Amino acid sequence: MSRLCIALVCTAHALTPTSRRGVLVGSGSSLVAATVLAPPAFARDEQLLRVGQEQPLTDRDNVQFQILTSGVKVQQLRPGEGASVGRSSTIAVEATGRLLNLNGVVFYTTKRLPGAEKLGGAEQILKLSSGSVVPGLEEGLQGAKKGEIRRIIVPSNLGYSETTDLEPIPPTTEDKRALDSVLRNPRRDAALLFDVKILRVK
Repeated sequence: MSRLCIALVCTAHALTPTSRRGVLVGSGSSLVAATVLAPPAFARDEQLLRVGQEQPLTDRDNVQFQILTSGVKVQQLRPGEGASVGRSSTIAVEATGRLLNLNGVVFYTTKRLPGAEKLGGAEQILKLSSGSVVPGLEEGLQGAKKGEIRRIIVPSNLGYSETTDLEPIPPTTEDKRALDSVLRNPRRDAALLFDVKILRVK
């Protein structure tokens, strides 16, 4: 057996079963089992995690985040037109909220609101300046226009730090449990990431 074949066999034995898949390497009748590393399961979340940590923050289209003085980070994923969100606006949105500390686990989505399945989707009504909306989310929505999609990163002190009875409220028991697992653990950063589409502005 050649030195190359011996090296390949040794490598295959050194790796754990969960990190490899077998292939045949060699020529003619001299074939040996070799190893090809599988891509890490978390690769799809790499951009999501990076987006909350890098300075300057950019996405794959090289669109930078605007970092507000409060620490809220705002990125326009798609422009809109028409009426803009103001301090006292009432808006209808489609949204998804993720927990950055839990590798982007979803704790809120309008797709899981009651009736959303039958309606082919649902919307969330947010009344700004009423004290009922997550403060950092409210701040990050200012100036958005109808049809616009924004990604907003909310630091923990402007999230659910005071109370969990703020909109958007996790729609299912599992969603609430995911959010609570971060809020009740002081060692975890409770930073949030929201993707929001503005449907209507009043």
